[in-house]
Amino acid sequence: MSDSQTIKNVHIVLAHPEAKSFNAQLSHTSQRVLGAGGCKATLSDLYAMDFDPREGPQHYSSRKDSEVFHAQTEQRYNADNATIPGDVNLEVEHLLDCDLLVVHFPLWWFGMPAILKGWMDRVFVYGKMYRSVMRYDAGICSGNKMIACVTTGASEDSCSYNGREGDTQLHLWPLLFPFRYLGFDVLEPEVFHGVGGVAFVEGHEIGLSALDTYSSRWTETLETIASRPLVQYNRDTDYDDTKRLLPDAPVYSPFIRQNPDAV
Repeated sequence: MSDSQTIKNVHIVLAHPEAKSFNAQLSHTSQRVLGAGGCKATLSDLYAMDFDPREGPQHYSSRKDSEVFHAQTEQRYNADNATIPGDVNLEVEHLLDCDLLVVHFPLWWFGMPAILKGWMDRVFVYGKMYRSVMRYDAGICSGNKMIACVTTGASEDSCSYNGREGDTQLHLWPLLFPFRYLGFDVLEPEVFHGVGGVAFVEGHEIGLSALDTYSSRWTETLETIASRPLVQYNRDTDYDDTKRLLPDAPVYSPFIRQNPDAV
């Protein structure tokens, strides 16, 4: 995907319960801008779809083990027998068809909304979307890209590396890593701070002005998506046979590091 012409199919996932929310507006911008650029764009509005985020036996009419439910066992069994639940199978098809995945969500309690986490729990199907030999560099989505568009209620200062809310970029690392697990090239996320604060909720001019600025910034991000930097992750060759980082391998994050005491 060296230029915008290689992005033909885009799938957009929205995880916000309010159709008039700023997150929803941004998802509409994604559809409009990418569609105008010649892409075929599809949307999964998880709340509007009433997507069930709870993985469990109720979703499987065909079972490997009818006595004890084990998510990976049943996912693999149904993947092998082409009996994946219909709502999940549709999402899987979207992921496998897209060149670019765009995920819109607010940061709630330093994580993603439960519906989005449950979407991942059910849609990242063992046996279909990943296996032991089909992940990371060899992932099924290898060569495709994803970007997260995230809003926070706290200010940019509060969400900075030395802010009281903690570094948002660090909060996002474990949220985005599952996409790397599937093989996606993860683009640097776009984060809009202070959305949902008093100025926004009460319609103050300063808040509305910031929303306009954010909308313009997101439009520009989409129009220049082909040149957006990637989040850096270690490659498969950076690990030894025990799956530990090689001594001379680079370090990109405090989540995977050479020194256990390193910050």
